[in-house]
Amino acid sequence: MMTIKLFGVTMGTNKTEEEIMKMEAEKNEQKQETTRPKRRKSRIKKTRTLSPLPPAPLPFPMMQTIHEMKGKDRIFILRKILEWSDTAAAENRFLVPKSEVLWWQVLSEEERRAVEGGAAVAVTVVDPSGGKYNMMLRKWFSVNQIVLNSGWRKFVDGYKLKAEIDSVQVWGFRSGSKLCFAFNVKRELQLQLQLPLH
Repeated sequence: MMTIKLFGVTMGTNKTEEEIMKMEAEKNEQKQETTRPKRRKSRIKKTRTLSPLPPAPLPFPMMQTIHEMKGKDRIFILRKILEWSDTAAAENRFLVPKSEVLWWQVLSEEERRAVEGGAAVAVTVVDPSGGKYNMMLRKWFSVNQIVLNSGWRKFVDGYKLKAEIDSVQVWGFRSGSKLCFAFNVKRELQLQLQLPLH
């Protein structure tokens, strides 16, 4: 018989110290078997994408330009709230969130190989007013992400895009065999007038 003192009260047990230790070891083994292994925290920064609501209709000038380019195979890819790095002058690039649609339904096999191999793919981006921008789609291995650059800064400046306020809806399409994107800009957050408290 073993005795233990708990909160100033001495209590006895019918089990020996060996039996108690064996029971504790069995309990720990069962606990380890039933608990899932801890997931390692990813070092990749999660981007802020919006819920999968249906995208807004594309503006008429944008649709007109796509039609004039003989655009085909138009498909919605993603919606993203712009981050600071997407609008910063020093960065001059749009960080494309990981997208199964982009990778498997928009890019051709040849374009996937080129991007994975570090080469850039020339693309045309159509803005909401129907303007066209030449950009490059490439993988930045330093962040292990696909980016659009070489013309992105002009797009940001032209629309005075703001981080955490503006979002883009990205569509993919083909003009002949050339890969193209349509970027529809939306203001997500309305700046609210703050009234002084009395």
